[in-house]
Amino acid sequence: MDASSAAALDVPWLLAALEPAGPYGQIAFDDLRPFVRGEEDAARARARRVAELAASLDAGTLDAVRETLRGMPDAAPAIARASMGDTLGDANLLELQRFCDAAARTATLLAGADVPEATNDAVRETARALEPGRSGKFGFYLADDFDARLAAARTATSRAQAEFDAASGRSRQRVAQALGREEISGGEFVVMRADLSGSLPPGVRVAREAATYVMCELELDEATLAAMRRRDEAAEAVAEAEEAARAALSGEIRARASALERAARALGEIDVLVAAARFAKRYGCSAADIENDAMLSFTQGRHLPLAAELEREGRAFTPVDVALHDVAALTGPNMGGKSVCLRTCGFIALCAAFGLPVPAEGARVSLFDEIAWLGIGSDASPDGELGGLLSSFAREVVRLRDVLERAPARTLALVDEFARTTTPREGKALVVSLVAELQRRGAVGLVATHLGGVAAEAGVRHFAVRGLRDVPARRPRESMHETLAALADTMDYTVVEVGPGDEPPGDAIALAALLGLDESLIARARESLKGA
Repeated sequence: MDASSAAALDVPWLLAALEPAGPYGQIAFDDLRPFVRGEEDAARARARRVAELAASLDAGTLDAVRETLRGMPDAAPAIARASMGDTLGDANLLELQRFCDAAARTATLLAGADVPEATNDAVRETARALEPGRSGKFGFYLADDFDARLAAARTATSRAQAEFDAASGRSRQRVAQALGREEISGGEFVVMRADLSGSLPPGVRVAREAATYVMCELELDEATLAAMRRRDEAAEAVAEAEEAARAALSGEIRARASALERAARALGEIDVLVAAARFAKRYGCSAADIENDAMLSFTQGRHLPLAAELEREGRAFTPVDVALHDVAALTGPNMGGKSVCLRTCGFIALCAAFGLPVPAEGARVSLFDEIAWLGIGSDASPDGELGGLLSSFAREVVRLRDVLERAPARTLALVDEFARTTTPREGKALVVSLVAELQRRGAVGLVATHLGGVAAEAGVRHFAVRGLRDVPARRPRESMHETLAALADTMDYTVVEVGPGDEPPGDAIALAALLGLDESLIARARESLKGA
């Protein structure tokens, strides 16, 4: 599918609707590719798996899984560092702990569902190994329980700190007594010259002097200095023990790295499956039968992007039925839903190609090598530098040329008013010839046109939108939205197959009247039509 066809069929909308929640899901999502001919069984199986998952889980559970996966950190860098022999820091260990927590919660939420296993022995063993470090909801602390040497070193440090504090306290008390104070606090203290008789007591150093005071600092005596050395040595021992504990944990991660990576990939697959199940559940999709023969057939099919837009406006989408095993012509009034019918065909074929349930009550679809949209909505020039030099008709011709120049393949051709901007006589000749060429190539397609007699001359089946049932005998309302709602109320969007010579009547003049064109102009047009 080229970019122009993808835009016409709202592929960006579909991708957004299927986007996974977490980092592993995004990796798996980016690797997705459509199934190709010969993979019908795989496409069918995946669609049924997604449909069964949507049916077996309620919306709340699917949303809870997504929130869990969205909050899961990307532990891949930490696992990679451990694999290379690096020692992980506390932040990395916290990421791994949260990864294991999210995997366990995902497994609990999806217990019994047909999804990859969210956890494995490596995840469970890693969770147990890191559990002593849990600190609140999102915290990790290298606790004493990780290593007996760490606990002993921290006990020794606490003891050495207490000894230093006691020695320092005794030194402060001696100086305080010598200066006639109750206590001395802080690293520096002030002695007023008026309060000082004689020299400063031993153990006090002058930091700076002023006319009325002296700023002093305590000097550590030998006992305090010795206690400080023992405290610093104990702190170094704690740092070494902590590094050893982190190295031991990192070694465990390194030994389980491959299995942890497998779990991460499984969580990515789960993320993609859950996103697809939410899509299927939200939009009432069903698994299509994937057929070996070239065909596209569905009942009550919906083009979801338009259906969602209409729903926001309080209007309903009219589902359509289509059965194609060949190339057929489609006629009908302006704004009667021809383009929507084509888009519905392409959208359903696209969903089936990715192993998704399709927005229809029932469907039989083959896997196409190409879905090609031609005509209205394909204005992007294949030769970008010539875009401003080509007319709309020329751009359509160049796009058609490129489609036909590709190797013959199983193509779903969706042609919307091709050659509408040239003369009706030549335009019809081109459309009839195009239908014949698509038939010759074995394509499946629908060619929408306002040109009469195309189906009969090309010898193909003829489908038509039934059109306006009756035209409101009133002028348009003030709001265009109200006018469109009135149009929707009177338009029958049903697509039916018609026989030879059953050319549906045109509704262009009635539609122009409904949209507010001058009444006298409408009257003259009706008279002109009678005389034609």
